[in-house]
Amino acid sequence: MDKISRRKFIERLLVYNTTILLGGSLFAACSKDFLDNETDGVTGATTAGNLKYVPIQTGNPAISRWPDKCKQCGECIEACAEKQKVFGTYNATSTKHVCIHCGTCVITCEKNALTEKYNWQDVLKAIDDPTKVVIASTSPSVRVGIGDYFGMTTGSFLLENLVGSCRAVGFDYVLDTNFSADLTIMEEAGELQKRITENANMPQFTSCCPAWIKYVEIYYPSLLKHISTVRSPIGMQGAMVKSYFAQKKGIDPKNIIHVAITPCTAKKYEIGRSELTTDGMRSTDLVITTNELAIMLKQRNINLSSQKGSFDTLMGAASGGGIIFGNTGGVTRAAIRTAYYNITGSNPPANLMELKEVQGLTGLKSATVNIGNIALKVAVCYQMANAKTLLDQVKNGTCQYDFIEVMACKGGCVGGAGQKAGSTTIDKRITSLNSADIQAATRYSHENPEIISIYRDFLGEVGGVKAKQYIHTSYFNKSSEII
Repeated sequence: MDKISRRKFIERLLVYNTTILLGGSLFAACSKDFLDNETDGVTGATTAGNLKYVPIQTGNPAISRWPDKCKQCGECIEACAEKQKVFGTYNATSTKHVCIHCGTCVITCEKNALTEKYNWQDVLKAIDDPTKVVIASTSPSVRVGIGDYFGMTTGSFLLENLVGSCRAVGFDYVLDTNFSADLTIMEEAGELQKRITENANMPQFTSCCPAWIKYVEIYYPSLLKHISTVRSPIGMQGAMVKSYFAQKKGIDPKNIIHVAITPCTAKKYEIGRSELTTDGMRSTDLVITTNELAIMLKQRNINLSSQKGSFDTLMGAASGGGIIFGNTGGVTRAAIRTAYYNITGSNPPANLMELKEVQGLTGLKSATVNIGNIALKVAVCYQMANAKTLLDQVKNGTCQYDFIEVMACKGGCVGGAGQKAGSTTIDKRITSLNSADIQAATRYSHENPEIISIYRDFLGEVGGVKAKQYIHTSYFNKSSEII
């Protein structure tokens, strides 16, 4: 069979299977990933110098572009240029594209001409391989986003349904990435305290968002020293799965396939960074979005509402502070709680627990937090258009903040490109995670019993030698990408 005939055969087979098994335009679009090897070299009709679309290349680890669906409306260009300040900063052509993998273009595209890079087929293949131990780690925003695909109330907190569905689809273990959010706070709060004491490399930027990290590496490499050296929660989670978890469970880490389930497209890029390996292995093997999890469940006829389950006992417990990592301002709020405890020896008062000034869908927010005799000035923002304001202030020496949280997506991870959402939907998800924080057994990362155990049994002290080895990282000047 020649290449053209083979392609037509695969197309017809996929259209038939997708229509019968999945249904709907979202699920129909995903089947085209099977044709990647058949469509290499396909480009849109627009020529270089007159682009009307963001020219995503086939090698992009996070985003896919389907030329036959593109109407060349230019909205993806506008979003990339205005919200994330990327398009227009380099000489874009049909074969050259600078990308921070945030997925803002995906959110903007209503024709499904842009989607996340699909990896759900690889996950199912791993699950079906009896020689592999397949471990899922779920991010906080997924539990308030997955219900949208199954006709459930927007913003519903569906933790038990999510975990039960993951078990039903075949994952051997289901863990909570919020555990590593708590671990992030332990290290990040400790690092902030050290920087304040030494008055070194202030302000401190958060390091949870890989799109934000890459933006700084490309456009502001001189400011990399301001970013916390702490890995992102998923970066930490993978490292702990392949070391601590494997050791405790007696599993050969070489047989583990660690899968992160997240609303974020940029995590697909992040897990491929060579500096985030663990003992020579890739820390996280695959990332799938909330969209992709829904596809998997529908393909295997798993009804989310009928499934119930709980996380595994190791790396399955989290504080309220870990839960709100999905919200803009959540990292800051969680960090303040533990920093306050570290400095004063007491947990913070109610007003600092909520820190209303840094919540909500305003793109750039700030507050002054009094901790003992320290007046800590914090800023929270999302989208690079807002971050650029703060970056320019740091660069020219006029920034007055001590701690700055940045996320690429509107509203934080709850607005990630891996789960479609308008402002109303995002706001409902924020409210849901805030409610879960209030109802949590503990709201402080430093009181999570599993966090206490991992430092006692494996990591040693906060910021210590083993912590530096496994859960800290480095960043690199990538400014050559825009030359």
